[in-house]
Amino acid sequence: MSYPPQPRSRVARFFFAHLGTLISIVTSIVIAGAEQFSAAGVSRGLWTAFTLASLYLLLAWGMGEHKQFDLVVWALFGVGILAVVAGIRPLVDAYRFYFGALLFGSFAVAAIMPLLLGREPFTHWHAVRGTPRWQHVTAAFATSNRVLTAFWALLFTLAAISCVSHPADPMFTFVYPNLLVVVGVTAPYWLLPLWFRLFPPPLPDRAEPLIMGMPFVFDPKAAAGARALIQFRVTGERPGEYYVAVKDGRCESFEGRAERADLTVNTPDDVWVDIAAGRLDGTQAIADGRYTVEGDYLVLAKLQTWFPNRRDPPARAS
Repeated sequence: MSYPPQPRSRVARFFFAHLGTLISIVTSIVIAGAEQFSAAGVSRGLWTAFTLASLYLLLAWGMGEHKQFDLVVWALFGVGILAVVAGIRPLVDAYRFYFGALLFGSFAVAAIMPLLLGREPFTHWHAVRGTPRWQHVTAAFATSNRVLTAFWALLFTLAAISCVSHPADPMFTFVYPNLLVVVGVTAPYWLLPLWFRLFPPPLPDRAEPLIMGMPFVFDPKAAAGARALIQFRVTGERPGEYYVAVKDGRCESFEGRAERADLTVNTPDDVWVDIAAGRLDGTQAIADGRYTVEGDYLVLAKLQTWFPNRRDPPARAS
């Protein structure tokens, strides 16, 4: 699993996520278009774009920010350069008249192949940079990436077909493909909620995502006017300290230790997982000494009301 090597500014994140690869693509189209996509113009566009793509790839690789599509774009221009140098006219003509189809077709293949081979999908790079670390170990996170990648593969395929069908019409080579991209960008906000409504993910098998995900299942009406700091001290194979803050109908979760917690729950990792899954009764588990609590027992009694359904929160991926 690839994580960002260090926190980046918003500008840097946007550059590595979008602009870095896009610069070489736009440059190629502008240079070739300025010469009416002649063989000479396409050749100059490919050489310039390949140089920019190579420089960007070196930069991204050196900073640990390279992604699959960076390699795809670099390879796409590289093949074009080989076609020019070797004088393979049919392939050069494909870059002249069907560059959009080659680009989106390459993206479609790059999206589909990891799914078929069981490898890390391209959305994973974006997902680990856009979601909290604790979500990355959940089944919902893995499913989100597979679903979004499959959807993007469909969109890229449709975009490539659009470009092939009318290679000289900007509506089919630019407008429609980019409208499909907009649909893909918005997919995390409507496709994933729909998918998890139809196919609910299983509960996590560890306490950390269950605790950190409690704000996703918080009932603000049930906790209206309530204030509480709930500390969780997890022991076992995957120990950790986390706390949940409930205040004025809002809930937030944090890693670490809270000051002056109203309730402290000391629990082995597997015990809390069994309680959340309904395999173990929380009250009976306290009586049996499976876990202990310190502080305000009224807060403990209200946990089930404030958090009525501890389900695995769907992790966003982009």
